[in-house]
Amino acid sequence: MPSLAGAARGKDIGRDTLFLPIIFFISPLATGVAPRLTPFFVAIVGFSLIAAALRGGLPWRELLPPRAALAACLLFAAYVFLNAAWSVDLLAGIGKAALLLSLVVITFAAVEAASSLKSKVMHQSAIAFAAGALFGALFVLIELLSGGVLTRTLVGWFPHLVPPKHLNKSHGIIVSLNLSKLDQNVNLAIFNLWPGLLALMGLARTRRTIAMILFFAVISTVIMMSEHDSSQVALVASSLVVMLALKWRTLVIRSLAVLWCAAFVFVIPANFIAYENGLHFAHWLPKSARARIILWEYTAEQVLNHPLLGVGVDSTPFLTEQQKASSPPELPEGYAYRRTMGHHAHSIYLQTWSELGAVGALFLAAAGAAVVLLIALLPIAAQPFAAGAFASFAIVGAFAWGMWQSWFLCAVAVVPLYLRVTTAAVEEQPASRK
Repeated sequence: MPSLAGAARGKDIGRDTLFLPIIFFISPLATGVAPRLTPFFVAIVGFSLIAAALRGGLPWRELLPPRAALAACLLFAAYVFLNAAWSVDLLAGIGKAALLLSLVVITFAAVEAASSLKSKVMHQSAIAFAAGALFGALFVLIELLSGGVLTRTLVGWFPHLVPPKHLNKSHGIIVSLNLSKLDQNVNLAIFNLWPGLLALMGLARTRRTIAMILFFAVISTVIMMSEHDSSQVALVASSLVVMLALKWRTLVIRSLAVLWCAAFVFVIPANFIAYENGLHFAHWLPKSARARIILWEYTAEQVLNHPLLGVGVDSTPFLTEQQKASSPPELPEGYAYRRTMGHHAHSIYLQTWSELGAVGALFLAAAGAAVVLLIALLPIAAQPFAAGAFASFAIVGAFAWGMWQSWFLCAVAVVPLYLRVTTAAVEEQPASRK
């Protein structure tokens, strides 16, 4: 994640930027409907902001000014490239490192570019983003309420659109959609929540409250109706973070940086403690949580074999397949999951230790903390929302996806772009909107 800050340097750059509101409407809508489009849209959004800034007179050398957070992120990316040298699949490792580096450069540059576009079009783009995010969430809500009627209709036209495992059939007819198929969509909804609410701060006071309540209600309903426990935890926790940040923003921002680093320190001992205390047998926990505890403990054991440098970026799926081929993982009685690493650790903190080792954990902890601290450079009114957005990512990352899944990496990278543009809603608001 890149810098969220940047000084206002710019000017209205005219009609040639009118495409930006359209892009900021389409991006959250399209990715909310089809999350695997995030790599495409992070590029479109990023390059559009950069192109608009360069046309507006921003020197290209100013796109990547020296910043501690940028340096920390580049150091992490450089280490991932080095780490790929001992990955099980060298090309796969290099591919992930290249994606990471590209996202760091594009996102930092695009955030800096957006900081130079302090104009009416930024306010329009912010509102367009909120509208697109709302419509994307409404699509997911319809799918949750109808058993995936829209997706099932599309599958009738495009049979390969959805893998068969996500479809429930009766006598060869699709009767419903496996709702876990929507977990990625729900994840994007929680990522869009706080930038969207920040965008709505730019509305006139008489409309602002109603719009923000409606926006929060729709997205929170989608999340709580879904089967994605990680997003549900993130919704509750990030809401608490925002409320605390409204009163103690500096303390909350610094605490987020400390907690981010602490997660890397305590993730392995915490997993051992949970397993040793039998939480994988605790039936008051969801089955998915009990399965995670088994997977995490087994992965933590493997970390001890390569603690300093790890097994190599994106090596986990290959090692798991090798394990299955040599000796199928055991499934002790009463276990909700086999003793294996799976295709990823379902925790960015643990996966960092497993694949990148202590060195990678140190670099990523430093990079994340540096980015969090930059939230304090945003306008005061924007800081609680940015803190909530980071908390959402940190919590979802602790429980859900593999850290090298392309759609997830890109979904994380595009959030700072949304935040930087929606920050325009609280920067130099016209007097009529105050």
